Amino acid sequence: MPSGPPIVLTTDFGIVDAYVGVMKGVILSINPQASIIDLSHQVQPQNLQQAAFLLVAGHHYFPPESIHVVVVDPGVGTQRRILLLVTPTARFLAPDNGVLSQVLLAHLPNPPNQPGLVAVPDDCSVYAISNPEYWRSPVSNTFQGRDIFAPVAAHLSLGVGPAELGERVEQVTWLPSPEPVQEGEVIRGLVIYQDHFGNLITNIPERLLPQADQVTVTIKGEIIRGLSRTFHDDPGLSGASLAGKSLLALIGSHGYLEVAVRDGSAALVLPAQVGEPVSVRLNS
Repeated sequence: MPSGPPIVLTTDFGIVDAYVGVMKGVILSINPQASIIDLSHQVQPQNLQQAAFLLVAGHHYFPPESIHVVVVDPGVGTQRRILLLVTPTARFLAPDNGVLSQVLLAHLPNPPNQPGLVAVPDDCSVYAISNPEYWRSPVSNTFQGRDIFAPVAAHLSLGVGPAELGERVEQVTWLPSPEPVQEGEVIRGLVIYQDHFGNLITNIPERLLPQADQVTVTIKGEIIRGLSRTFHDDPGLSGASLAGKSLLALIGSHGYLEVAVRDGSAALVLPAQVGEPVSVRLNS
């Protein structure tokens, strides 16, 4: 039987090298009954915004007090801190580089618009991991996922309290995500994530959009009229046609507007990637 809450891993390590497997080995050496789940190891290298999106989109589906370990860490080995964020429903072990910003967003009444430091919300607590008793030794300057993140997560799963791992802190690094802007009947956003299928997920939430036949989506000069219901819908004359493929727009499972291609990749057909501008006209 598993011992303790699940440990959920999100990294930019990929699956070719042994890094993820080694982290799991360290965890199981400390807690042989640990339940380890992979959220994703395909985050683009050092892409903090992508990791933040995957984390905020996925963490709600895990049991209370799950331990989310996020190792997307351009500053590994530097003076940046490693933090443990405790929210009312989960725990997050991550570098202090802004990757936890989207999780914190739900707890902040007035989130800043600019990068910097933000006060820890009242219903959360944050600890800087500083007690080497719970680390491997020696600690590598380039693989702290193995030597600090993994053992600390394992000890947490066995019931070690946050205060035993380090001191409480009152501010953390804040990295805001780009928000859509509405100007009259036009909403301007951008692609914030490209999934494995080549679907382009934007930062325009469903709540800003009216019924399916009342929007016109434009991306890279291509126009899509109305929203489809599924990825397999035939967009007919409403979708732009490129390379024999028809583009469609729909609300995806994350609750945001997506641009897709039936039985194909929108990212390849357009081509487009993260950061691509998208606009939506609300037809009256």
